[in-house]
Amino acid sequence: MLVRNRWVVLSIGMVAQVAGVSAIFGIPVVLPSLREDFGVSTAQAGILAGLPSFGLLLTLLLWGVVIDRVGERTTMVISLVSTTVTLALLWVAPGLWGVAAILTLLGAVGGPVNAASGRLVLTWFSVEERGLAMGIRQSGLPLGVGLAALVLPRAAEAWGFVGAMSLPGILALLAVPLVAAVPASPPRPPATMTDRGPTREGLEASSETETGSPYRRWPIWRVHGVSMLLGVPQITLMTYAALYLVQEQGWSPPAAGVMVAVAQVPGAVGRLVLGAVSDRDGERMRPVRLLAIVATVALLLLTLLPASLPWSALVLLPLCLVLTMWHNGLTFTSVAEIAGTSWAGRALAVQNWLQAVSTTLTPLLMAVVITFAGLPWVFAVSALFAAAAVAVVPVGRRNGRGNV
Repeated sequence: MLVRNRWVVLSIGMVAQVAGVSAIFGIPVVLPSLREDFGVSTAQAGILAGLPSFGLLLTLLLWGVVIDRVGERTTMVISLVSTTVTLALLWVAPGLWGVAAILTLLGAVGGPVNAASGRLVLTWFSVEERGLAMGIRQSGLPLGVGLAALVLPRAAEAWGFVGAMSLPGILALLAVPLVAAVPASPPRPPATMTDRGPTREGLEASSETETGSPYRRWPIWRVHGVSMLLGVPQITLMTYAALYLVQEQGWSPPAAGVMVAVAQVPGAVGRLVLGAVSDRDGERMRPVRLLAIVATVALLLLTLLPASLPWSALVLLPLCLVLTMWHNGLTFTSVAEIAGTSWAGRALAVQNWLQAVSTTLTPLLMAVVITFAGLPWVFAVSALFAAAAVAVVPVGRRNGRGNV
């Protein structure tokens, strides 16, 4: 039986996103196992962790067209099944190069879940609820990372890297019947007249399909740019936080995984809170600027203080993890609202694609930083990108579609 309650649909989209995230972004939390199983250096392991993002780059724009043509449900089912099959191929991978190819394929097939579940929010929720709804949906990222951080390091100790990565594949497969229960399209009020004029929902539906390409205007490009810039510190923390605790602070891999997992809770809650606040205030991007400023300062402190005050890493590392997570729901909501329903699939795919550029290039950049300056300095370089985002954030008059 198909589900028709928008909050249930949102929950299903979130489950699908958690499954996809735990597959693609679960790799960094088992980097110590990956490094040991395949005999690679820290820098090389970081590059391998970035290969799913390279796979995203190859296919996300095409997936955006598919989402707008065939709908969210079909696209997510195809992606989840393909994710399960791809992770199963790790068991027969012919050595390190085979693993590298499979990790790239993982990103190529797993990418559309994020954009498709974002389009669900736009089509099922009104503008007054979208910030909260997108915040809930975007909490799937920290929840997926948190789940992976709790489960995968211990699984890797018992079964190795390949065995641990089978678990996200099973989760993706379990999500398939839930996604299949979502209707192909939501019940939507027609853009017709009432006795007092056009309905609010009708006007919204009409405006979103008649504005043409959002890429003829600058605001959406600036939101994309902010997401790319803030993606660098976010991916840096996601990739190297556990490894930093193991290598620089002497933690065990499971203990480091717990620390990363615990940080995901306020990361998820913050996205919900900021989304709800943005619904009330109509300010989607102004909070993003403040987050970028605070993150810049925190990342610089994380670079410098632990050398003389080792305990400070226990405060600053989870703080930076949390701060770098909070912007995603706001930027995704802003992109979706600027694009409208007719362009949302493509625009959110572009958003994911450009973030994947950051995700792919960040480990390469940080590998150079680690080689010449050491692991702690990846946080200083990340701070430079957060500072650049402050200048790019579009903040202007409120217009009912985000503060852009």
